[in-house]
Amino acid sequence: MHLSPFLKIFPLSEKKERRLLFSTKTCALTLLNTEILAAIQAGTASPETMDVLIRLGMVVINPAKEQQEMHEYLPTVNRLNPNLRVSVILGMACNFACIYCYEGSLKGAAAMNDATANQLVAHLLARFAADKKKRLILDFYGGEPLLYVSRIKSLAGQLRPAIEALGGTFEFTLVTNGSLFTPTVVRELAALGLSSAKVTIDGSADNHDRFRPFKDGQGSWAAIITNLMACRTLCAITLSGNYTSDNHAAFPALLDTLAEAGFATTDFGSVQFFPVMQVNDRFANPEFSGGCCSNDEPWVHATSLMLREAILQRGYNFPKLQPATCMVDIDDAFTVDHDGAIYKCVTLIGHPEFVCGDIWQGMAQGWQEKYCVDHWQGEERCRKCEYLPLCFGGCRVMAFQREGSMSGVDCQKELLDATLETMLMQDLKYRYGAKTAPTPDPAA
Repeated sequence: MHLSPFLKIFPLSEKKERRLLFSTKTCALTLLNTEILAAIQAGTASPETMDVLIRLGMVVINPAKEQQEMHEYLPTVNRLNPNLRVSVILGMACNFACIYCYEGSLKGAAAMNDATANQLVAHLLARFAADKKKRLILDFYGGEPLLYVSRIKSLAGQLRPAIEALGGTFEFTLVTNGSLFTPTVVRELAALGLSSAKVTIDGSADNHDRFRPFKDGQGSWAAIITNLMACRTLCAITLSGNYTSDNHAAFPALLDTLAEAGFATTDFGSVQFFPVMQVNDRFANPEFSGGCCSNDEPWVHATSLMLREAILQRGYNFPKLQPATCMVDIDDAFTVDHDGAIYKCVTLIGHPEFVCGDIWQGMAQGWQEKYCVDHWQGEERCRKCEYLPLCFGGCRVMAFQREGSMSGVDCQKELLDATLETMLMQDLKYRYGAKTAPTPDPAA
């Protein structure tokens, strides 16, 4: 028996006789006495202890085989994936003028017409049946998707009964700015399969209104807060936000303001804030600055940890660490633009060089080369990296925006070296705390 090549071991400053073990493959963690850890490494630990650690993915029989299995992880995920998940761009209209929007000048009046919508339904049903899927999940985007409520109702009204007739389940989500997220709309959509909505608020009212105003320049913060209060019991809501190197300090105040307004931490399925990506895209606002070109920028390390702590400390749910699978790598996940073109990533709409098919003909040959699928397999540093399950070559779009190509990996090692230990300590303190008092032996 050997320790897994995807195992991280950290000391505990307050309990020097213990170590924190974390599997980057299973994202399981446990606390062990140093004596038991030494026994594991010497091969003298009890069978019960070894069985537990094997189940947690921390001990393996053959480390080389374990690495090979990880290299085959994504094909295994694709073989076992029961879902067909599709992001749908209903149109490019938006009632906001966010200064950092990556769609920028791409926005306008273009929208999905009836013929394309009908073909989308036919394409999804055919693919669902052919691949013998069990669940269809649509993620509606725009522009602002709630400007297209009638189209959402029509698509959901056709797809839900048809999928159920095939023995499957249907649901959809929204990525919305929240300004049109009213109780009447949410109730109507929930009856058709709306399961959750992601709403973005950029920190305090002043900061948010400066970065995410209505098109007429008026602030949008108050309208969003009012809508969230009215809809918080009607569907699951994910709260998001986008910060820059200059305004991240405004985000913890948002959480306190929500509490003062009467929101409970349970009103949000999760809360997570992200650094704005500084894109060089031809559609983006050339006058905007303050985002990041790489997660390796030191200010991103420190800020992400600060905001994560602020969220957990106040009792909100922060998404747990898990293996990173990108839509590009998942066979049955893709984006359909309003004109029926298929992309493998929602952030690349409007780039004809990255079209990889359409809803009339299906996926085109050679799309894998366009998106550099399995590009990390050619990198020795990736193949041998203990963080491989949390990265798989990083974000292709980040690499494309930074370097003009997806062929190079967007390595996350520096980021994880700088943040993983602190994140795990935050989880011990806030997510588990007294509920998981450590035992000297995981088999005890």
